[in-house]
Amino acid sequence: MEARKRLQQVSIPGVGALSLVLPAEIKRLRNVARARQQGAPAGCPEIVLSDAQAWADRPEGEEWLIWRARMTAERLRSLPVELEPGERVVGRPRLREPADDAERACLEEARRILQDVPPYPGGDAGHFHPDYETAFALGLGGLRRRIVGLAGASGPSTEAFYEACRIALDGMIAYVERVAEACDREARGTEAPAHWRAMGRMCRRLAAAPPETFHEALQLMFLIQIALWFGSGQGLTSPGRMDQTLWRFYCSDIAAGRLTPRGALELIVCLYIQMNRILWPGSAVAVMVGGRNAQGRDRTNELTYLCLAARMATGLVYPTVGLAWHREAPSELMDFAVSMVGTGVGDPAFFNDELIVSGLMDHDVAVEDACDYVNSTCVEIKVAGKSNIWVTAPYFNLAGWLLDVIQQAAREPEGVCPRCFRDLVRRFKRRAAAEVAAAARRLDDIWCARAERGCFPLASCFVRDCLERGRDFDRGGARYNWVENSFVGLANVVDGLIAIRHLVYVRGELTLRQMWQMLRDDFSGAEGIRRRIASLPRYGNDEEEPDALALELAEFLIATTESNTVGAHRYVPGFFCWIQHERLGEQTGATPDGRRAGWPLADGAGAAQGRESRGPTAAVLSTTKWCHRAVLGGLVHNTRFDAKMFSRASDRRAVRSVIETYLSRGGFEMQINVVSTDQLRRAQVHPEQHRDLLVRVAGYSDYFVHLNRNMQEEIIARTEFETG
Repeated sequence: MEARKRLQQVSIPGVGALSLVLPAEIKRLRNVARARQQGAPAGCPEIVLSDAQAWADRPEGEEWLIWRARMTAERLRSLPVELEPGERVVGRPRLREPADDAERACLEEARRILQDVPPYPGGDAGHFHPDYETAFALGLGGLRRRIVGLAGASGPSTEAFYEACRIALDGMIAYVERVAEACDREARGTEAPAHWRAMGRMCRRLAAAPPETFHEALQLMFLIQIALWFGSGQGLTSPGRMDQTLWRFYCSDIAAGRLTPRGALELIVCLYIQMNRILWPGSAVAVMVGGRNAQGRDRTNELTYLCLAARMATGLVYPTVGLAWHREAPSELMDFAVSMVGTGVGDPAFFNDELIVSGLMDHDVAVEDACDYVNSTCVEIKVAGKSNIWVTAPYFNLAGWLLDVIQQAAREPEGVCPRCFRDLVRRFKRRAAAEVAAAARRLDDIWCARAERGCFPLASCFVRDCLERGRDFDRGGARYNWVENSFVGLANVVDGLIAIRHLVYVRGELTLRQMWQMLRDDFSGAEGIRRRIASLPRYGNDEEEPDALALELAEFLIATTESNTVGAHRYVPGFFCWIQHERLGEQTGATPDGRRAGWPLADGAGAAQGRESRGPTAAVLSTTKWCHRAVLGGLVHNTRFDAKMFSRASDRRAVRSVIETYLSRGGFEMQINVVSTDQLRRAQVHPEQHRDLLVRVAGYSDYFVHLNRNMQEEIIARTEFETG
């Protein structure tokens, strides 16, 4: 990105000017990570082979928890370690394709063996945030001693659980020791033996003792992520609240002269680079900074800025960094964040700390826990280190439901067909309620099945209160347990119903049957009507009619979700879409808002693409006319600014005003693209020249040239707000 390349340094309160130019060895690692992201993601054949061996060796009648623990331990004992010259954070597994036909045959046989394993019930196990605080306080050795002590004081009912946790944790400790051994081997065969010997000593110490330095804590954080991700199946395990969990180590090292802010920045950059080496296109992993503590005091510190600055320094797509905004957030932090957005890096996303904490407390989350929420990867909310929360379960296609209602109505006799607009809305609500209830029943069945044929002993070591309760992560061990859904296409339904109200029930230009015929034909020969639809009031422009309908439907969908129960907790609503607005849109016919068949649905909870005709402030006023407090499943308000909006201080203040207007009115999350339509078009023509061009999609970031053509056109279609 041209703007990002011009930014060579930043100024951080309490630190001063800080260069973003990376040392040669880290820059090389960054470039390797970027190059690897060009191709399809590779796998890890050793995992499949070890799973098959663990299942083949299973004793008859073995307790399910023990089998799951052995599976995890065997994975971690066989997981290959890959090291690269210059790495300061180590432990990444080697991802690759099968080596040859012989290995492919072995993998095929392993998969045949694994067909005998009772099928995994489903449901979300990733989007994971471990309890780093306890891990840093006890270390792996202390955590193991705690498990052994709890097992000794427990009864027969929890014996298998604690044994499973010990087996799984022993597997992780063995992996950390193997990473240390790999560093020792590297020291014997490279030109930097002192570095690798130091890394080996660090990992060997972390296998037994808690971290004492910032570098050690960051290294243990990465090893925990790898063990959970590849050993236990908790994909997309995130660093999360780095500016809080690492703060005491940073302060101690700075005071002792062991670390400088520049040194801390480089270590964070090294962690970020590693995350890009293990993620696949279209995924996400999250860091959250800022926010308040349980007493309501701001928690901004130097690491808050360094975590943001590291994202600018790498320019890579992962991780996304979210800023937990509140009314007392330092003004200089918001100025820093707005300037960062202007570089085109796509971060930070702005999360409403006050709203989210209140929403969590509505679910009986203690205030001290509610303050430590994280966006699971995109914008879905989880309680850090203490929760088993499933996200995006499922994505609901609102526009598809509306089409089904219209189709059914069009087939009915005139006397039965909805005779008034309110009747049509009631039918849509009935359809929505039935779909949500059916999904909740399916998910409840899966939730119960997971207790029998799920279970994650290693995750149970890193989530409170599993060890204290003597219960697995999947058996009610976590302190907080619920499921979140996500509704896609709200703006399409609102604008479509407004079009039906005007054209069918007010003006009488069409019957509902004729409307359905037009939609079935994808507006063929009906461009005049499509233009009239475009002239009607649209959601996203601070207009009373569509905004009132959006409020009604959003409140209904929230209440409908919460009227259902999954597990022992009420179902939790959300309104974001990741890439599902494109995937679901591809499967959805033309809709009465004028959208053609196959075109992506609305990209968040704001206006549909290109329909904000009255400016960014009007757009955020529309989105915030309904209450976001309950939508812990996530909500996105996307906006796009021309880069010129960040060239002058007065224009940056205007952008900040839009962001803070949205948040102060109760907006959940806002993310911003700063890229021109001309630049996006150039990237389509010459993708090889724009490999670093990042865009915010709908909850996550991606390289523009990695998106399919439909998604690229959807990004381009979004309104670009300019100066003047």
